[in-house]
Amino acid sequence: MAYGSYIDDQLWRAVLPDLVLNPDAAIYKFWRELRNDPAMANPGLPCTPEIPTEAGVQQGFTSGVVIGWNADDGAYIANG
Repeated sequence: MAYGSYIDDQLWRAVLPDLVLNPDAAIYKFWRELRNDPAMANPGLPCTPEIPTEAGVQQGFTSGVVIGWNADDGAYIANG
């Protein structure tokens, strides 16, 4: 499945209807990696927009996972 598919767009908007999917965003790409790897935690659906923090940008998901991103570390699970 290609990045930015129709299904991903619908999933991305399931909780926050106005949330815009950016298929080039590092958090989105990391979210896809987590969803597609059975050994990783399923992050659920986005339940917050990207939030600027002192550590970079973070976004919350329905499973409780918070994915963060910054220029030094790239995308990572911020609360795990």
